[in-house]
Amino acid sequence: CVGCVWFGLEQRKKIEAIPLSNDTIHSRISDMSTNILEQVIAELDLSPFPFSMQLDESTDISQCSQLLVFVRYIYSGTSKEEFLFCQPILKNTKAVDVYEMIANFFSKHKLNYKKKLGSLCTDGASAMLGKTSGFTTLIKKEIPDIIITHCFLHFATWYRAIFPTISPLSWFQNLNLSRKNIV
Repeated sequence: CVGCVWFGLEQRKKIEAIPLSNDTIHSRISDMSTNILEQVIAELDLSPFPFSMQLDESTDISQCSQLLVFVRYIYSGTSKEEFLFCQPILKNTKAVDVYEMIANFFSKHKLNYKKKLGSLCTDGASAMLGKTSGFTTLIKKEIPDIIITHCFLHFATWYRAIFPTISPLSWFQNLNLSRKNIV
């Protein structure tokens, strides 16, 4: 018995006594996930600094759109980056639907994101960046001083599709050189 060699008979019996049904495993994973989320929410709330949030909408192979949200913040002198949530977008991928999902999430977890959110990073989708009804426009109405950025990786992918022979890095390096010459 391999387990007997590694652990001994007594330890093997203890391991075999641990319930490992699908329901038990699912319950434990769910409990751990809830605990981690509660810790992240508490740290966001207790941090004296604003947090940053990154959003991305993704569609899986079953054509289900999902919103993924990550946060970056400082807690106890340490910069942290954590996964906040992933939820299916049940209606459609319009900015107002994404806004409602974010507002509902923070309301459910009793975190006033309007006072704590300092910056937001999104992809270049019109639902996110649209000037009249995009998600960032809706957020700016609630948080006028928020810093909005466009994800560099999404931009590089777009750039590569438009200019396949020119490296995005070389373009940014040239942009940097021209900025130095202007200043």
